[in-house]
Amino acid sequence: MLEVDGEHGARIQRFVCLGCGQSFTVRRDAGRRYSQSFASEVARQHLEGKSYRVIAREVHARSGRKISPSSLAQMVHEAAVGCKSPWELSRELKPRWEGFLVLDEKMVPVHGKQLWFYGAFDTSGDVVHWRAVREMTVHEAVSFLQEVKALGYRCRGVITDLAAVLTRAVALEYGETPHQYCLKHALASIESLLGYRGVLLRRRRTQGQLRQGLEQLRESKGLYLRRAHGAFLEQWRASREQSRNARAITDLRDLCHGVLFASTEASARARLKDLRGQRSTLLRRKWKAIEFLERHWDRLMMHHRVPGLPRTNNMAEGFNKQIQRRVKMIESFQRHTTAIPYMNLLVAYLRFKPYCRRQA
Repeated sequence: MLEVDGEHGARIQRFVCLGCGQSFTVRRDAGRRYSQSFASEVARQHLEGKSYRVIAREVHARSGRKISPSSLAQMVHEAAVGCKSPWELSRELKPRWEGFLVLDEKMVPVHGKQLWFYGAFDTSGDVVHWRAVREMTVHEAVSFLQEVKALGYRCRGVITDLAAVLTRAVALEYGETPHQYCLKHALASIESLLGYRGVLLRRRRTQGQLRQGLEQLRESKGLYLRRAHGAFLEQWRASREQSRNARAITDLRDLCHGVLFASTEASARARLKDLRGQRSTLLRRKWKAIEFLERHWDRLMMHHRVPGLPRTNNMAEGFNKQIQRRVKMIESFQRHTTAIPYMNLLVAYLRFKPYCRRQA
């Protein structure tokens, strides 16, 4: 005897007892209100970007059964608790890695506070290791790198941002391994030394004010025109010095960009020499940028000396952006015991997503 299950729209086999005449079913998830396959599908849809409320509405529309978002959240939490950590997956699966290790950190809000994670990625696109740390210290970073070593990872080069903690930890654990600083982070640091971002914002704001003042001139007449004209000229003269300062900073920034992203180290040295001889009205900022480049020269130019070594940590940043999109939907975790398993599940999903194709 067959009956239709209203929740799934599936046909279920029922059996009749020859002794008592009672009918019964044999199910794989006996005693559960919702099947394991249903819970897995909820977790998958949530990790793909659907909120619990959207999933609850879709379940009600398909089956007519109401389910609360909190029940769906509990299903995802159960799936997360049963998920293996990235380190366990790497140890069991033993992927073939290229040997260039990209290190980065990621912050996740937990009850109004910060929970930090360290991530280690291989340039093949795989996640080598990922775990939460108590605090951003050299001790925690060294412990994290020791766990990476315990996986048997054969490191041919390391890429990090300019964080002092990671730099020190890499020096302790991979002292003889080539270490490359991310050039995009280096350029951002130089822009901060030059005041590049602030100058651009002020210049755009001034341009908007001048445009507005010019439009007011067209609408003014008589005495109001003279007053508006005088105010506009005063504002325009004040903007001239700001424009000259902005152009000088932009020129210095472009020269530093040319040094960092030169095609060869010899070309980079030649451009650095040109930067030293460049005449500028902002000598103090110019020499700050030069001192920064000279202080970190070896780690900025390592990609020229080691074939295949990336010059940025874009791969790790891209992975963190995918995590950020999904964490933003949650806004904030309430407990560490919820956040850490969920992040393990999310990293596992993102890690295997390129290798999984869902059949239509």
